[in-house]
Amino acid sequence: MSREEDVAWRLIAVLQSTVSLPPALSLLLYQTAVKLHRADADAEELTDESVALGVVRRLRKELVIGTFGGPGYEAELETPRGKGFVRFIVTKEGIDYAEAREERRRDWQRAHWN
Repeated sequence: MSREEDVAWRLIAVLQSTVSLPPALSLLLYQTAVKLHRADADAEELTDESVALGVVRRLRKELVIGTFGGPGYEAELETPRGKGFVRFIVTKEGIDYAEAREERRRDWQRAHWN
């Protein structure tokens, strides 16, 4: 299990799911949602046959579950275990994690390519 898979549960909060969410699927949903968030896009196809096929859609509204809040997403999936649906949020911690990771990547590129 990668470090990202290990922390994926902190990066998204699942509101509703009809499929089990192993770490690899949680991470794929998180990465796809962050990509949509950054690009201000509405939908993204999932094409990782070993994890899931389907589509993730941005709901364009903030959702809250308990003390966790963030942008909402839903995914229609076909996994090796069957078809399903997931509605989730990317937590504030998840957005911050993605931004910090991108900043570290940019810093590394500046240091090594300039």
